[in-house]
Amino acid sequence: MRKKIFNLFFINFFNLSLNQGINILAVILVTPILFKNLGESEYGLVNLAFSIVMVLAIVVHYGYLLNGPKRISLFKTKVEKLEFITEVISLRLVIALLISIIVYIITTLTNIFVGYEDILMFSLLILLSESLHPLFHLQGENNLSILAITNAISKLIYVGFIILLVNNPDDSFLVNLIFGGALSMVYLIYWLNFFLKSKTKFIWPNSHKIIYRIKENFEFFFSSIAGHVSTYSGIIILSNFIDNSELGKFALAQKAGILLRMIPIFIIQSVLQEASLINQNRKSHFNDYLSKFYIKGLLFMFFIGLLVTLLSKQIIIFLSGSEIAYSQEILSLLSFIPFLAMLNFKNIIKILVEEKKIILNKAAWISTFIMIVLSLLSSYYHGGKGLAIALLFSELASFIVHSILLSKSNDSK
Repeated sequence: MRKKIFNLFFINFFNLSLNQGINILAVILVTPILFKNLGESEYGLVNLAFSIVMVLAIVVHYGYLLNGPKRISLFKTKVEKLEFITEVISLRLVIALLISIIVYIITTLTNIFVGYEDILMFSLLILLSESLHPLFHLQGENNLSILAITNAISKLIYVGFIILLVNNPDDSFLVNLIFGGALSMVYLIYWLNFFLKSKTKFIWPNSHKIIYRIKENFEFFFSSIAGHVSTYSGIIILSNFIDNSELGKFALAQKAGILLRMIPIFIIQSVLQEASLINQNRKSHFNDYLSKFYIKGLLFMFFIGLLVTLLSKQIIIFLSGSEIAYSQEILSLLSFIPFLAMLNFKNIIKILVEEKKIILNKAAWISTFIMIVLSLLSSYYHGGKGLAIALLFSELASFIVHSILLSKSNDSK
C-alpha cells in the first residue's frame, strides 16, 4: 500500500512537473523574442496586463481548483460526475463573460488602464481559456498526463504564432491574445472529445443549479482570490511606483519566479487526492503521510533556490540577451519564495481535506492583507527590490498565520 501511494505521488508530480517543464520551455523560447522585439516598456505592459487578467481568472475558477479534484475523486456515479463538470464549466463561462463586459465598460469610461487599454482588452481571451481549463477534472481522475499533452500542443501553437506575428512594439496587443486563443482552442477540443467519449451532450444547467454552485463554493472562491492576489498583484502594485522600463526588467525576473512558485503547488496537487482518501479511511496514517513529503519538499525547494541564485546571471542573459544586474538581483531574491511557500504544505493539505473553509478564508485574507501592506510600503520606498523582499516576508507571514489559526481550530475541538 505504501509503495502504491508513493508511486501515485511520483506519477502525479512527474506529470505536473512535465507540464511545468513545457511552460518553462515556452518561456525560454518566447521571452528573448518578446523582450527584444517589444522592448522593456512594452514587455512590462504586456506582463502587467497578464497579471491583471490572472487575478481576474481566479474569479472565473470560483474556487473549484481547490476542492473540485476532491469532489470528482469521491463521486460514486458517472452521472453525478458529469453533472458536476457541466455545472462548473457553465458557471465559469458566465463569470468570464460578466468580467469581460465589466472590464470593457471600465476601460471605455475611465483612464485606469491608460497606455495599455488595447493590450488588456485583447488579454481577456485568457478568461475564456481559464473557464475551460480541465485541471480540476484531470486531477480528480488522476489523469494528469493528458494535461501535459494539451499544454504541449497549446504552447507549440503559442510559440509558433509569437515567432510569426510579434515583430515590433506595435504588436504587443497580440501576445496575450495568442496565449489565450491557443489555450481556448485546445481546451475546447479536449471537452468536445470528453463528451463524445462519454456519449453525453453538454447540457446547459438551469439557473437554479448555477446559483446552487455559487452558494456552495463561495467560501473556497473567496479564499482562492486571496491566494491568487498574493501571486499576481505584486507587479500591479509596483507599476504605480516605477517607470515602464524598470517594470519590464522586474517582469523578466518575475517570469522565472512565478514558474518556480508553482512547484510547491504541484506537490500539494500531487498528494491532495490520496491525502483525502487516507484522511477518510485511515486517519491514523494521515500525519505520517504528510510528513514524508513535507521534509523532502523543503529540501528540494531549498536546493532549487540555491541553484537559481547561483545561475541568476546566466538565466537573465539567456532570457534577455544581455546582462541586467537589476533583474539578476530580483531573480536571486524571488528564487527562495518557493522554499518559504513549502513551509505551508501541511497546513494547506489539512485545511483542504477537512474542508475548513472558515480557517482557509481567514488565513488567506489576513496573509493577503499583510502582503499588500508590505508590498505597498516596500515598493514605494525601494521599488522592485523592495517588492521582492516583501514577497519573501509575505510567504513567511502566511505560514505563521495559517499555523496559528489551524492550531486554534484544533484546540477548540
